[in-house]
Amino acid sequence: MKKCCDENKKASDTNLDLENLEGLICYCFKHSKKELYESVKNGREDQILNDIKAKMKNSGCFCDVSNPSGKCCLNDVLAFIEDVKNKL
Repeated sequence: MKKCCDENKKASDTNLDLENLEGLICYCFKHSKKELYESVKNGREDQILNDIKAKMKNSGCFCDVSNPSGKCCLNDVLAFIEDVKNKL
């Protein structure tokens, strides 16, 4: 059975709003947009990425049911990081 985050999508396949930092960016492991934004601003986004990736290996993700879009949160996280870096 294929997990939602096993798909080979690119970060550019997502559509994110950087103007609204309310809510979660990673629904499986409860990372907020604001938390990730601050991490990118401080050069610590790898901490959140490493946390997500480690938890994906341990307990696994369930983006298909936790993310309202039904797609992998990791792609949104990567696109968000890229967008924030481009705007800073």
